[in-house]
Amino acid sequence: MLVVIDPAAAAQVTIQPSFQKDPTLQKYVYPLVGNKNLVTLEGHEWKMWRGIFNPGFSSAHLMSLVGRMVSDTVLFTEILTDYAAKNTLFELEDAATRLTVDIIGDVVLDMPLRAQTSENELVKAFRDQVKWLPVPNDINLFRKYNPWKLVKHRVNAGIMNRYLDKLLEQRFATRRQEEKAQLTKRAKPIIDLALDTYLSETQQDGAATLPALFKESAIDQFKTFLFAGHDTTSSTACYIVHLLNQNPEALEKVCQEHDDVLGPDVTKAAQIISDDPYVLNRLPYTMAVLKEVLRMRPPISTVRMGKQDQFIEYDGIQYPTENIMVWPASYAMQHRPELWLNAEEFNPERFLVKEGHPLFPVKGAWRPFEYGPRNCIGQELAYIELKIFMVLTLRNFDIRAAYEEQDLKKGKDNSAHTLNGDRAYQVLIATAKPAGGFPAKVTRRVR
Repeated sequence: MLVVIDPAAAAQVTIQPSFQKDPTLQKYVYPLVGNKNLVTLEGHEWKMWRGIFNPGFSSAHLMSLVGRMVSDTVLFTEILTDYAAKNTLFELEDAATRLTVDIIGDVVLDMPLRAQTSENELVKAFRDQVKWLPVPNDINLFRKYNPWKLVKHRVNAGIMNRYLDKLLEQRFATRRQEEKAQLTKRAKPIIDLALDTYLSETQQDGAATLPALFKESAIDQFKTFLFAGHDTTSSTACYIVHLLNQNPEALEKVCQEHDDVLGPDVTKAAQIISDDPYVLNRLPYTMAVLKEVLRMRPPISTVRMGKQDQFIEYDGIQYPTENIMVWPASYAMQHRPELWLNAEEFNPERFLVKEGHPLFPVKGAWRPFEYGPRNCIGQELAYIELKIFMVLTLRNFDIRAAYEEQDLKKGKDNSAHTLNGDRAYQVLIATAKPAGGFPAKVTRRVR
């Protein structure tokens, strides 16, 4: 493996040229997202499907769907209110994942998945599939070669595919009824824009049935969006809470910004955002906090495949890549003191200063959604989701890590399990997540 921690060298891997994804990645994510996913597709096929789904993930279109995201997040705050009243110990990562799944169901399919209030069949199978994914460098031979794993992969994949097949057919039937009745409806879900593009490009406008090739790809893409949201948005929500608790001055500044832009009455924030989604773009410090959290705790990175005659030049030396996995390591790059002034300090000001300031980020050094043409298609959705999460929770609730309470409940003392003194270190479960699911307690905030 060739580990790349220099932005200029990484650009030679992900921008020009863009190395192909390493085949190991496909083997790893296949049980979860299938063959037609945007993460591992290559060449013309990737370009075609990325182009088909791009319109739905544009910033302008996502703004038309903000009301749905707000409704799901309001439900999340109601659940937190109940936890606060009952002094409940809960895993924030699980709660945030269920919120993310509800949002994805609403904005992608216009279908309520109700993951926050019930045991959804799709979510249950998806979460179980994650547990059965291979563990890198696993030395437990039984776990590594357990034949039951293949059975679980097949069963869970069947459950997810049948569930999504049914939802897509339902959405297609509803769409046709709306078109026939010439109904004026709210903003289209992402899947409708993707289908519009696909039918136009394949000259199948007016198709009476959902095209089989589109459905096959849409099923895998939806699972990919679940995978990305499950890992990126939910884990980042945990670290927003955690890092702001460790940096109370930043927490007070972000809450003050919400007061200044949305008004001090926190009960009106949800309606204000729903009425004017673009108010979210008037929260520069909130965005800076979000970017700094993603710098310090990036949830993903990429692995690429080297090949003959492809070299990476660094410091005057040409490094061959043939038969080598190439890893632009986002965590290492985003913590390098040569690239970031006081790299281990939480400082959102890095993303507010102007070019030329010592804090200003080096080009290509910040890459939590990767960098170049293969960057994450859902990053704008993640930004919007997380800003809504911050606005509707930070002024209302005090959410604190509760690892000691989790230890007492389980009857185990895991206090020695820390990294740099922090129990909420990142662990690899599909992608980087907070250890232990981030056990938490919540109270209503008094300001």
